[in-house]
Amino acid sequence: MTTPVSSGQGAAATLGNPIWQRLWLRCHQSDWQSLALVGSSARDPDAMLEIAQGLARIGKELGQELAVFDARKIGLVDMDGTLQQVKALTQKGKRCLVVLNMVSENATTVPMVQSLDAALIGVFIGETSVVAASRTIDEAGRSKFLGSIVLQQR
Repeated sequence: MTTPVSSGQGAAATLGNPIWQRLWLRCHQSDWQSLALVGSSARDPDAMLEIAQGLARIGKELGQELAVFDARKIGLVDMDGTLQQVKALTQKGKRCLVVLNMVSENATTVPMVQSLDAALIGVFIGETSVVAASRTIDEAGRSKFLGSIVLQQR
């Protein structure tokens, strides 16, 4: 699954937007309760968070509440607590979106992805290196990844 999205489109995340409809539908082709959104951009550091918030807005419009966790800067000390919060919510039937940075930027990304049900990787055109994306996928486990979101810079 590869879904192209322009960064900064979080505000346009509605059921009427076909790009967001495709992203929502493709995310739901697999069964998950917790989904990591992995990626990073120096030019648009909040893009993956905006994607997660956009998906949460669409979920709300569909009557499905999704919790969003910004775990991009989480350290070893806070990792277990964050995972426990996600687990507590998913055990109650709530879905969680967890935003993470690439492995090269945060050592907790691999254990976080491995502890969640599934993941998507954000690839920023002209910025994300193939090496960084491949390393993240390989280290976290290729089977965890549902696909990629290709993001064009604003």
